[in-house]
Amino acid sequence: MNKYVHISVLVGLLIWPVLSRATALTVVGDDNFPPYSFVYGERQAAAGIDVEILQEVARRLDIQFDIRLMPWKRLLLVTKRGDVFGSFALFKTPAREEYALFTHPVHYSTYRLFTMKSKDLRFDSIEDLYHKRIGIDAGFAISEAFDQARERGDIDVVELFDYQDAFNRLRKDGISAFAGNELVIRYQLGQWLQSIAEKDELIMLPKPVQESRGAFFVISKQYPMDDQDRQAWQQRITETLQLLEDTGFTRSIVDKYTDPPFIQDFRRRSERY
Repeated sequence: MNKYVHISVLVGLLIWPVLSRATALTVVGDDNFPPYSFVYGERQAAAGIDVEILQEVARRLDIQFDIRLMPWKRLLLVTKRGDVFGSFALFKTPAREEYALFTHPVHYSTYRLFTMKSKDLRFDSIEDLYHKRIGIDAGFAISEAFDQARERGDIDVVELFDYQDAFNRLRKDGISAFAGNELVIRYQLGQWLQSIAEKDELIMLPKPVQESRGAFFVISKQYPMDDQDRQAWQQRITETLQLLEDTGFTRSIVDKYTDPPFIQDFRRRSERY
């Protein structure tokens, strides 16, 4: 019995890429996507949900990640060229699978409608938004059904560049609702929109306008590394990210950034609506 255990351990050691702890693998993320990844302070330190999750991945694998944040377009370029080991957090598309191995989602993006309770807005299907003015982040696509309704003119869409502007328009009846990334909005609420939510009863409608979609950590196919080693890293990082999700670690980091007591009250108010 013991010899089979020994053989199994030996095989594992043979396929697991050897990396000195002094060797850091460079990984990159978006520098302006709070609460997922962003820079702060005079030293421009990396912070955010994705950053802390990947730091824990490195700790559990007993390796080092050199996490650097940069503009999104540059992130995609250096990943495609193989200038970095990996990057986060990317939606899976056929084009990106050409130059990257996908592991497991670092986070999930869900788009929901935010409105005021007094507006008595209901959302069960896209038709409920017809002939209403809906705010969105400038340049963002929301969902296939939403975008098609917008093109037909069934939904009056207002592109906004600032969350404070979005919520001011909600208060003043400039828009009926704002469609945004749930965690991003909750983070913004916790940062500087407390008075709006507490006074005007801002709520989040329960049905997503776009279902949850995974955003992944990826490994560059062009990074100078043996293909067998690359696939071994893919497997181990996938397993570790999955474990963090299954054991609640990922949720604890999400809550740290987006679920202070004030936001808990906001969620309870939305659930009762």
